[in-house]
Amino acid sequence: ARDPSRWSIKARHQLHQWQLWLSLERGADGQQHLLPASQRQLCRDAMLDTQMTISELQRSVAAALAAVQHGFEEEHLEPRTGYSLDLALPSSRIAIEVDGPSHFLLPDSHSVRAPNGPTKLKRRLLAAAGWRLISVPFYE
Repeated sequence: ARDPSRWSIKARHQLHQWQLWLSLERGADGQQHLLPASQRQLCRDAMLDTQMTISELQRSVAAALAAVQHGFEEEHLEPRTGYSLDLALPSSRIAIEVDGPSHFLLPDSHSVRAPNGPTKLKRRLLAAAGWRLISVPFYE
């Protein structure tokens, strides 16, 4: 049960996120809890295997951005974390995430849509890795 190669892709994906949190936010204290390098790579590979789809909204944001700023890459793979960034300017570590409905909870009593857990975690870990993230929510 302690061998990640026997776990599901989703479980390894989540374990990779926990390993990122340990290494990016816990510093020296977190290092003692890291998996061996081969197991960390297995978990990172599970995250890289996640299929990304490009929405029409993302395409339209990319087209509008290209009209005013060159150099943004679509679906940039962030090497340290393994996250895919919708639009990124790697040299400046600026990323634009086009967030569709699946990135948010249902509106609260004030009609506010809060980001869901996976979206908040991605933002937090990318910020800890030195990225400035700009969210373009589907409802704006």
